[in-house]
Amino acid sequence: LAACMIPAASAETVIKIGVIGPMTGGAAVYGTAVRNGAEVAVEEINALDGDVKIELITQDDEHDPEKGINAYNTLKDQGVQMILGTVTTGPCLAVSVKANEDRMFMLTPSASAADVTANKNQTFQVCFTDPGQGIAAAEMIKSKAMGTKVGVIYNNSDVYSTGIFQAFKERAAAIELEIVAEQAFASDDVKDFSVQIAACKNAGAD
Repeated sequence: LAACMIPAASAETVIKIGVIGPMTGGAAVYGTAVRNGAEVAVEEINALDGDVKIELITQDDEHDPEKGINAYNTLKDQGVQMILGTVTTGPCLAVSVKANEDRMFMLTPSASAADVTANKNQTFQVCFTDPGQGIAAAEMIKSKAMGTKVGVIYNNSDVYSTGIFQAFKERAAAIELEIVAEQAFASDDVKDFSVQIAACKNAGAD
């Protein structure tokens, strides 16, 4: 009887979606882009005045796996029903384990390591994987005759960058593309690559 007294027009379903990504720090450009895109989509969907509304709740993981898990736990306590993210690979690898334990659906737009989808029932990708990007880069250089001696500069503290590099290196060897220099840096905050570029040049990279 009480249920019958509630007007049907007031029935509304709210889906809470949690967004996890770097909103501050060296990788913030990725997290803020995903958040902004999601906000636009939610505004458009909610403006349709349908029976389903979406509430977006964002957490900053600063591109740090441990902070990613903290962000996930905060969102879970707030009652989110799915996770958009995480945005970058390192935190996504950590959070996907927790999501699998909790049977929480995760969809990452940009975490590209192949291992991100190890928990295939809970975590899904909508981007190219690291191996795919590395292989494509090597084949492009070879097929377009862009060079025969290659210098590689990569972030050795980041699983995304090292994943692409390893796949590139393996494919380059298979198609006889010579890597003459491997130069690393250790932070997304690095902006001066003059030392690495000079090393590649001195090694004969073209």
